[in-house]
Amino acid sequence: MADRLAGKVALITGGAGGIGAATAELFVREGASATIVDPVAEAVGRASTNIDPTGEQVLGIVADVGQEADAEQAVLATVQQFGRLDILVTAAGVRLYGPVTEATAESWHWILGANLLGAAFAAKFAIPEMAANGGGVIVNVSSTNAINGRAGMAQYDATKAALLALTRSMACDHASQGIRVNAVCPGFTITPFHIRRKAEALGVSYDEAQAILREEPAANLLGRGADPMEIARCILFLASDESGIVTGETLMASGGSGMVGTISFSSGT
Repeated sequence: MADRLAGKVALITGGAGGIGAATAELFVREGASATIVDPVAEAVGRASTNIDPTGEQVLGIVADVGQEADAEQAVLATVQQFGRLDILVTAAGVRLYGPVTEATAESWHWILGANLLGAAFAAKFAIPEMAANGGGVIVNVSSTNAINGRAGMAQYDATKAALLALTRSMACDHASQGIRVNAVCPGFTITPFHIRRKAEALGVSYDEAQAILREEPAANLLGRGADPMEIARCILFLASDESGIVTGETLMASGGSGMVGTISFSSGT
């Protein structure tokens, strides 16, 4: 076992699937203990068992971190279980499609809660625990949409852009406490969300859709979508001592999509 995170404790929102689950798996492989948080109980149980069948290094919590009380309880449960908290990864997120003219107050509240407030609430309660131990790391999972924008994704793009501003402000506020805060912006990533959408669109099985996406060209310089584990490795870098001088920064993990003239509507995390 590698040991880049030996003895560390991480809390990963959205940790039951996609980029979050890959991050939890990699962190545990690197020696960390991890709490995975997701509002879907079945997904939490499945991911927890897959990552650590013994249950010694993984704590699964069913919670919606867009609710302040849920975020607080997730942090408290992590500290109670593992004795400390060193790393927060905010990978929870949802999507809505359509222009701003079709958005409603209800849809704005929902996506802001999941994509922005969830990160803010988790950080609110994680930061004091980190500071008490001399410091820590926060990695917010944003999206290339935060920088480039996409047609028909006004609400999603707005929340992901706000997450980058939150990242920079928290980095400024908490550097003196030994807390580094950075963001990663994935481009198109072959997550279960995109696999299910492809399967539904084509009327094929999940496995068939996954194979199609792996072969399908993506609008970036590398010509392919990312595997969730590739994004997890970027998060690992930002969470580890290897990036000890890095804070308030955004790591683009998109295969160079920002240098391609025309990017498809479906791109993004």
